[in-house]
Amino acid sequence: MPAVDAGDRWQVGRRLGLSSHLRLDTERVRDAVVVSVRGDVDLTTFDAVQSALDAAGAGATVLVLDLRAVGFMDTSGLRLVISQQRRAEAGGYRFAVVPGSAKIQRLFEIAGFPDGHPLFAGAPAELAGG
Repeated sequence: MPAVDAGDRWQVGRRLGLSSHLRLDTERVRDAVVVSVRGDVDLTTFDAVQSALDAAGAGATVLVLDLRAVGFMDTSGLRLVISQQRRAEAGGYRFAVVPGSAKIQRLFEIAGFPDGHPLFAGAPAELAGG
């Protein structure tokens, strides 16, 4: 599946002087569809990541958001994960997150998603670790 480079698409970010660069890759790993994010997940990239998850989740039985290459994530990223988790429950598919760096893992802990939370289970073994 093709990559999407959304670094220059975000007018809000440019008006605020932000320069988020984002790359989204979608691939199938065994029975899961994996959306891998490289760059920042924030207000300026929220819509692109949400669109990639929506497209990848159509017909998937397992949808994985791989955040191992994310350098920064704010509460917009948390909102994205919580929203996607609810969509998965309503849509009857499994949603899992590979949190990646210690900074991203810490953000999840602060938000009430400690290590070992079910949200972090179910990703293919190839994606384990950070």
